[in-house]
Amino acid sequence: MMDKEDAFRIVWVDRPGLPALLPHWIGLVERNAEDNVYYAPHYAIPLLETVASNVGIRILTVWSGEILVGLFPITPNSLSFPGLIPAGQAWQTLFTFNCMPLIDRHDPLKTASALIKGLAGLRSGEWVIPEMNVDGPVWRAMIEALDAQAMPWLMLNEFDRAMLTAEGSYEDHVQRHLSSKRRRDLARNRRRLEERGQVSTETHLSGESLATAAEAFLRIEEGGWKGKRGTALASRDDTRQFALRAFNSANDNDVRIDLLLVNGTPIAAGVIVFAGGTGFTIKNAYDEAYAGYSAGLLLEMEVLRSLLTGKWAEKLDSATNGAHVIDGLWPRRRRVADLVFSSASARGRAGLAAYRRASSIRNWTRSGLKKLLKR
Repeated sequence: MMDKEDAFRIVWVDRPGLPALLPHWIGLVERNAEDNVYYAPHYAIPLLETVASNVGIRILTVWSGEILVGLFPITPNSLSFPGLIPAGQAWQTLFTFNCMPLIDRHDPLKTASALIKGLAGLRSGEWVIPEMNVDGPVWRAMIEALDAQAMPWLMLNEFDRAMLTAEGSYEDHVQRHLSSKRRRDLARNRRRLEERGQVSTETHLSGESLATAAEAFLRIEEGGWKGKRGTALASRDDTRQFALRAFNSANDNDVRIDLLLVNGTPIAAGVIVFAGGTGFTIKNAYDEAYAGYSAGLLLEMEVLRSLLTGKWAEKLDSATNGAHVIDGLWPRRRRVADLVFSSASARGRAGLAAYRRASSIRNWTRSGLKKLLKR
C-alpha cells in the first residue's frame, strides 16, 4: 500500500520485506529525533524472530525520496469496537518499554503527520501508543500533527520513569543525592561482602566475553524468584534465544553487561542496550544468596561511578514502570504515558471517552487482583 504526503511516501512492510528494509532502518536509528532502542533492529529483530515470531505485525514506513524518515511497527486488530477494542496499537511485548515511533530529526512534524495518515488509512477507530516520553520531540510532533488534522487524542496511564544524565562527577553526585545513612549502609555492605572473598567488577562490550556475560546474567536471574515463577528469560526457549541474541550484538557499542563478582563468580549482572547516545537498562539480576549485602545496589553504584567518570553514554533510561529502587540513585525523571487518538472523525471524541472509562475499569480490576494475590 502506498500513499503520498507532499514529498513523503507511505509504505507498509511485512516480515518478508525486513531484510531489504534493514540498512535503511539502521540509518534511521542514527538520525532518530529521540532514542528508542525497543524499535531499533538490533533489539526488535531478535524479538520478532523469537518471542513474537507468531505475532501478526505490520511496519508502517515513511520515505522522503529514497530516505527512510519514519518507522512504526503496529499490530492491527481484526475486529474493533469503539471505546473497547481499538483499531490497532503499537507493537509491544513484555520486553518493550517504550513504543514511540522512530522519526527522523530533520522534519518530525511532516513525518508524524504521514504516520498518522497511514494509520488512519489502514483502519478507522482508536489507536493506542503505550509508554511514550511525554516531554520529548516525538510526542510533541505527534500531538501537533493530530491537532492539525483535527483528530482527538488523550493521555492515559501517566507515570514517572527514572533517568540519569552523564553530568558532574561521581563524588558530587553521591554527596548530593544519597543521604549519609545510605552511603554508610552501602559502604558497610561492601565491607561485609569483602569478608566473603575478593570483590571485583567486570564490563563486557563485545565478542566472546559479552556472550559469556549474557550467560552469567541468565544463570543469576533463573536462580532467583523469577526462575521459581517460570518468568526468567532462561525459563523458556524463545525468551532465552531472544536474550542471547539481543544481549550479544555483533556490533560494538550496542550492548554493555556489567558484573559484580566474589572470588571470580558473578553474583549480580546488569544489561544495558544502546540506541544513539542513550543506554537502556533493560535487565538486572542478583544472586539472592547475597541479598543481605545489597549486591544489586552495589553493582548499580559501580555502573554509576563508571558512567560519571567515563561518560560512555549521554544518559541512561531505567526502563521501569513506576517507582523502583533505582529512583534513589538516579535523580532525574521522565514523564511517560500512553497516547490514544481516534481517526474516526464522526465518533472520535465519544470513542475516546468510552475508551478512557474502559481503561479505568481495566486498571481498577488489575489493581484489585494484585491486592488479592498479595494476601
